[in-house]
Amino acid sequence: MGQTKLALITIDPTALIHPTAHIGKETKVWAFAQVSEHASIGKHCVIGNGVYIDRYVKIGNHVWIQNRALLYQGTMVEDNVFIGPGVCFTNDKYPRSGIKRNMKNIKWIVGKGATIGANAVILPDVSIGSYAFVAAGAVVAKNVPAHVLVAGNPAKSIVPVCSCGKPLNQLFEKKRTKCPFCGYRFKTKFLKNIRKHFNNEQSS
Repeated sequence: MGQTKLALITIDPTALIHPTAHIGKETKVWAFAQVSEHASIGKHCVIGNGVYIDRYVKIGNHVWIQNRALLYQGTMVEDNVFIGPGVCFTNDKYPRSGIKRNMKNIKWIVGKGATIGANAVILPDVSIGSYAFVAAGAVVAKNVPAHVLVAGNPAKSIVPVCSCGKPLNQLFEKKRTKCPFCGYRFKTKFLKNIRKHFNNEQSS
């Protein structure tokens, strides 16, 4: 069976796309993916095999969502985010059969440029900062600041990361202000906040 191309959108014939869902130009939706009612996907995205996108989920531009990832209602994904295979965004802290959480006006955000590693679990009401990095298999139970790598169960802050994706142990040194890999120079306020965050993590 061939793929369907509508206005530069590529949709595999086995994918289930609700009529009220919006899909941006040059986005590809692969086999057995499901996009539910009123979900919105931006331009130039890749939605992998078996991905589930729940109702009202919003996804920005240039987002890659790998095979079997699950994004439930309440999840808002900004531009240039990478979501690895098997990632699960949950939306109910106290799930019970037959009881639905009222999701009206409730949302959490995955910030621009963030990376979520394979099989990570993001618990409800947890936001991921811009260019943050969640390691594979992590269970994230609290907000992750921008430019911070977290790992483990429960996930803990490990090291600052640059927008290029490289870890930045050097930023713990007060004289270091830029990424040695790509040359990006961080602002003084950001460096102060990131050092304060890690100091607080170590003392808690």
